[in-house]
Amino acid sequence: MKRGEKGFTLIEILIVLAISGAIIWPVTMATITLMTNPQRSTEQNVVLQEVQNVGYWISRDVQMARTVTPSEPNGFPLILDIPIDTDENNDYRIDYLFDGNKIKREVYDSSETLISETFIADYINTDNTTFITLDPVIGFHKFIIKASRGSTTLTRSYGVSQRL
Repeated sequence: MKRGEKGFTLIEILIVLAISGAIIWPVTMATITLMTNPQRSTEQNVVLQEVQNVGYWISRDVQMARTVTPSEPNGFPLILDIPIDTDENNDYRIDYLFDGNKIKREVYDSSETLISETFIADYINTDNTTFITLDPVIGFHKFIIKASRGSTTLTRSYGVSQRL
């Protein structure tokens, strides 16, 4: 440039563009992350809650059960006999079974009358959810729960022993 002329050189414009790009790129990436992560976070929270809910209810009932009867091939429906007193004829029965991609808990009294029916969890992957008895003598069982929602999948394994 000659003296007295006004304007920017090509090098100055390229430097400004490089600096602007270095500032705009991280801001753009942060914005994209903020827009997409809430959905993933919500899905993660939902499947975590579902898996934990199944783990809580089955563990609780197995610990109280007099007998645990898993069905073939994956353990569901799972049938538990819960003692009310020392007479086995008075035991309640709790069944855990799949209803679509949900796990349902049904409670029957000693006369086989349905007392309650509760959906324990949703989004369950029934092909990969299993219940097995590892040691029938001491009543040690293992169950694996797998839940999926959207692009999020979560698997948890639980070990539980009968107290009786």
